Amino acid sequence: MDEFSARTRAASLDAMAAGPLDVLVVGGGIVGTWVALAAALRGYRTGLVEKGDFASGTSGRTSRLVHGGLRYLQQFRLGVVRQAARERDVLLRIAPDLVKPLTFLLPVYRDRGAKGWLLHVGLWLYDLSSRDKVLPRRVWLSREDALGREPRLGGGSLVSGALYSDAVTRDTRLVLRVARAAAEAGAHIANYARVLDLTREAGRVSGAVVRDEESGGTIAVRAANVVNATGVWGGDLQDTARRLKLRPTKGIHVLVPRSRIGNTGALVIPTEDHRIAFVLPWGELSLIGTTDTDYRGDRDRVEADAGDVAYLLRAVNDAFPEAHLTAADVVSAYAGLRPLVDTGEAKESDISRRHVVLEDPDGLLTVASGKLTTARAMAEDVLARVARRSPPRRAADTRAVSLRGGGVPEGDVARQAAHCARHEMALHVDDVLVRRLGLYHERDDQGVRVAPGVAEALGVELHWDAERRAQELARYRGIVEAGRAWRSHA
Repeated sequence: MDEFSARTRAASLDAMAAGPLDVLVVGGGIVGTWVALAAALRGYRTGLVEKGDFASGTSGRTSRLVHGGLRYLQQFRLGVVRQAARERDVLLRIAPDLVKPLTFLLPVYRDRGAKGWLLHVGLWLYDLSSRDKVLPRRVWLSREDALGREPRLGGGSLVSGALYSDAVTRDTRLVLRVARAAAEAGAHIANYARVLDLTREAGRVSGAVVRDEESGGTIAVRAANVVNATGVWGGDLQDTARRLKLRPTKGIHVLVPRSRIGNTGALVIPTEDHRIAFVLPWGELSLIGTTDTDYRGDRDRVEADAGDVAYLLRAVNDAFPEAHLTAADVVSAYAGLRPLVDTGEAKESDISRRHVVLEDPDGLLTVASGKLTTARAMAEDVLARVARRSPPRRAADTRAVSLRGGGVPEGDVARQAAHCARHEMALHVDDVLVRRLGLYHERDDQGVRVAPGVAEALGVELHWDAERRAQELARYRGIVEAGRAWRSHA
């Protein structure tokens, strides 16, 4: 495929309307795109629709980590850790330019955090969980060696440290890479295509009515199998009497200038409520996350709040006493929701991240929970259900698929925006600045200064008139204002 653009999007919608699909995937996050790729590789006639942009929900608001889930060992969720560690190793192999190894320092304190003996056992199990052994093994450090790696780390009650390895990625770019691979494998892919309702025949789901959010038109899509991969919106497609009970929890992240903290690498630090937080080097910034709190608000408008930001800054200030971070140091903050299945735990952080695949009596397949790292395995479980109904036309091993290449070329932002429209199905200014380039998160003005140039470049590619360009800039300013709202309460 030469392009992945507005034109191919329109062609995909036409193709989905023209004839029945074997598999219709609803949801364009990391799980939905992996399901579409896995289905297309097996020869199923596949379509995917996403009501907004790819990764505009949970998948684009993660910690950017591809990891086994070290903290899950504290809850003795060994199966979750084992699967995630092995999926991390797969992604390191099939997307090496996008999923990259990262070494973490885990400081051990006398008066807070996990005890040293527990960390010894946990890190031994963590290394054991990796089948391919593609990352360096754990290394134990003396107090002096730990401070040698991170000189600005507080040494008051520090007794030792440990090094262990995981991986890091740009989450949205990973989703786009999988989506494009699905299209190249033959799947029909469309963002800004909202499912208004599922259609049913003889009590079975037989397709969906889809509205093109760009043109306003609607199409009917017939499909033998419909996969609900919409995350925290999953219950909306299910029959009201049989909805999966989800418990969305909110996780927020902040970016601050790295010079304010002084961390040279990545760290895992204890928090005041006996959890852990990550501090990652992100160019000239440090990415800090995350929180884990119940959320009952508008799922389409999830933002950080001042209390969440203060919680993360306190954790960093405790670990780096000279940092003295305040809200004024925050370059940006973002929040996402985890689509966790409610299993009755009292504490949000105790809820299992193990994914589930459910088949409703009407035939709808719903996949929920899980995480960025395990999305490929989740897709395989979904396709196993599909195969029971409709045998695949050919075998496929998604562990061997290549996700190399496909980045945005160097150059000025306007030229990059044009590339995103032609090759990454960007249709709006925020598609470019928030998700494809990440400038919303990484610039202190959230990309406002370059937004007019992006609107002009997209306008040329997408044939916008002056009124539409002005509307796009107003839309983007609204997104920026919503993302900054927490500051008024800081």
